[in-house]
Amino acid sequence: MSKFINKSEETNYNAKKKYGQNFLEDNNLLLEIIESASLTDETEVIEIGPGLGFLTDILIKKSKKITAFEIDRGLIPILTKKFGNNDNFKLINEDFLACDLNKVVEGKENIKVVANIPYYITSPIISRLLEFRSNISEIYLMVQKEVAERIASKPNSKNMSILTHSVQFFAEAEYLFTVKKEMFTPVPKVDSAFLKIKVLNDDKYISQITEEKYFKYLKAAFSNKRKSITNNMLSLGNSKEKVANTLEIMGKQRLTRTEEFSVQEFINFIELLEKQWKVGNIWYKRKDLTLIS
Repeated sequence: MSKFINKSEETNYNAKKKYGQNFLEDNNLLLEIIESASLTDETEVIEIGPGLGFLTDILIKKSKKITAFEIDRGLIPILTKKFGNNDNFKLINEDFLACDLNKVVEGKENIKVVANIPYYITSPIISRLLEFRSNISEIYLMVQKEVAERIASKPNSKNMSILTHSVQFFAEAEYLFTVKKEMFTPVPKVDSAFLKIKVLNDDKYISQITEEKYFKYLKAAFSNKRKSITNNMLSLGNSKEKVANTLEIMGKQRLTRTEEFSVQEFINFIELLEKQWKVGNIWYKRKDLTLIS
């Protein structure tokens, strides 16, 4: 464990590695985080892992209400002493991934999440938050730089992955800025980045395809990143010829990899793949037998 001295209260605290604790105290960086989140006195905020409360202190001043989840019992007395007298602050000593989040967000809209989260559970945290996308409108997270690049990746990038699609199917992701590892105490092994995830409020993609179908195809498409999507689709019972024909209609090559697809393109790919069938040497759309090639 690394000893951290909270200069503002002269409290000695040993950061716990098992909780992925890396604290931010630089005031200019904290203010940049707050500014990026565009908080108002009407904004309700969720913070995951407040730690010693450096970010929490500003969130309390800039928002209507803040609910902070802290798993580390050792930090509860410190946070309670610092913020317990604030009417707009609620501290919950629970594992965020195991808590009943519905109790916090039920009946509310446009909640924002602003947090410096434990990096080893980044994906589960984001997945959990997106489950409550009808209540949560924007998510601002400090994450590993590499993870932020993957989540905010664009088509034709080597960073495109299942994680990219898992977020962008429900939201828009934006890489805001890089944070050097030396800004944290204790110093982690890698640089970080501040990430914005804005939930899509128009069911842009869910209105076109079910979540279950989309991710069934996506998992197959990314099952072997060294192979083309033509080969990876074999696991779902599609012939190479059928997949290659679908790609050709979309203007893509037979050896196209899944990294080249945006969410919308992948939806189009699935729809076209499912709707075509072959009679002799001619491909037709399944529903109306319209000639497509």
